[in-house]
Amino acid sequence: MKVVAFDIETGPLSEEEIKAIAPPFKESEVKTGNLGLEKQLEKIALEKSKHLSKIVSSAALNAEYGKVLAIGIMDDENGPVILTGKEIDVLSKFWGIAMIDNQQGACKWVGHNVLGFDLPFLLRRSLILGCRVPESLRPRLGARYWPDFWVDTMDVWKAGDYRATISLDRFCKASGLEGKNGTGEHFGKLFEEDREKAIEYLKNDIAITKALADRVVACLN
Repeated sequence: MKVVAFDIETGPLSEEEIKAIAPPFKESEVKTGNLGLEKQLEKIALEKSKHLSKIVSSAALNAEYGKVLAIGIMDDENGPVILTGKEIDVLSKFWGIAMIDNQQGACKWVGHNVLGFDLPFLLRRSLILGCRVPESLRPRLGARYWPDFWVDTMDVWKAGDYRATISLDRFCKASGLEGKNGTGEHFGKLFEEDREKAIEYLKNDIAITKALADRVVACLN
């Protein structure tokens, strides 16, 4: 069984792009309770000033406001391979590489929380940008489940208990493997300011994901 590990890193669109997409601020949704008129107006003004910043702060986690900056891929023969560049080209390369392995069979593409984040984000960005996604790699229209070509180590850990979650770092360390060398929370900023350091972070992430993927797939087969 060929095991391929993958991981994506995302960042926000520009503030101008987000502003053009974001819903308008609605005063009627601000809860003012029994505040006097002056305090009500102050609270509404404060919430209005924070409206866009709230969206921007979580933009990298939402496909309509964020974008794919890089994708790491690693198997036993190659890797880690880091895909960067124009987003639609990165997406097209990703689906293309995955499709080749899918057609050849006896292969699993594995990542951590990929069913909860990575794959939906990739599919949604592909829809937004008009990038073709092969039918055999995505859920059928109206269906909930992704093809079993994809394996999510988070999903395996849950063991049927949707409340049971674990970070990649803790899962690796609990398994006696090397953990993460940082956090991807501000990857977008690091990617802009120090591209080389950002790539090194992703390379480490994909390497530990591959080590965990090998362990998990071996247990399941």
